[in-house]
Amino acid sequence: MTKQSYPRDIRFEAVFNFRDLGGYLTLGGQTVAWRRLFRSSELHHMTSHDIIQLKEEIRLRSVIDLRSSKQLEPFGLLNEVGAEYYNIPLIESVNDKENIFQDFSNMGEVYSYYVSHEDFGRRVVEALEIIAEPDNLPLVFHCSAGKDRTGLLTAIVLGILGVTNEDIIEDYTLTAPYMKELINRWNNDSQAPEDLKNVPEYLLEASPESMTFFLSTLKREYGSVRGYVEAHGGEVSLIHRLETALLS
Repeated sequence: MTKQSYPRDIRFEAVFNFRDLGGYLTLGGQTVAWRRLFRSSELHHMTSHDIIQLKEEIRLRSVIDLRSSKQLEPFGLLNEVGAEYYNIPLIESVNDKENIFQDFSNMGEVYSYYVSHEDFGRRVVEALEIIAEPDNLPLVFHCSAGKDRTGLLTAIVLGILGVTNEDIIEDYTLTAPYMKELINRWNNDSQAPEDLKNVPEYLLEASPESMTFFLSTLKREYGSVRGYVEAHGGEVSLIHRLETALLS
């Protein structure tokens, strides 16, 4: 019997870069289940139509917001979804100096800097524990653009499940076409933080080279994605629970 398939990109009126992480094959011959785990940009601009879509099409149960506390906006209509909300700021204690992005030349270097911090790894494990609970699914995790923090957590989840590096890299680059839309939104939003409008050009890219660099760093420093998670407190049972929750 042929497994059911769904569109990966899900279009909303006011939410960009919302994607289903289902459908990827693993090295063990299984498939990441559709309609259980999603990645996205921020959600606070949602319209009433978007709310209906999340409730009726996605049937969303949980939201993990990866943004720092200073980036959190009013929820808008998000409360109407009825989903459990978690804020796990992945890099709040990592960006401990001004102009951090001036020290690097590509996002791969930035990502490797992030994962070198113990607190980043601890918060990744915290997010994975929420994702591994079947009662929390379907679940979406997001940051601002859905590219960097969201991209790293996506790479780690898919890597744990045994998805190939090639598919992880391809999934990361699917964000690239959305960046122009997001940049236009920021430039036309008088309330958007000024630092979003004055960042190095490479920060707005989602290149395959950046994710390749990141995955190579994990391989070199920890042996594998699973090795990284275990080094930061993720127990073997967490790996098994993620497989049970997300593979079909």
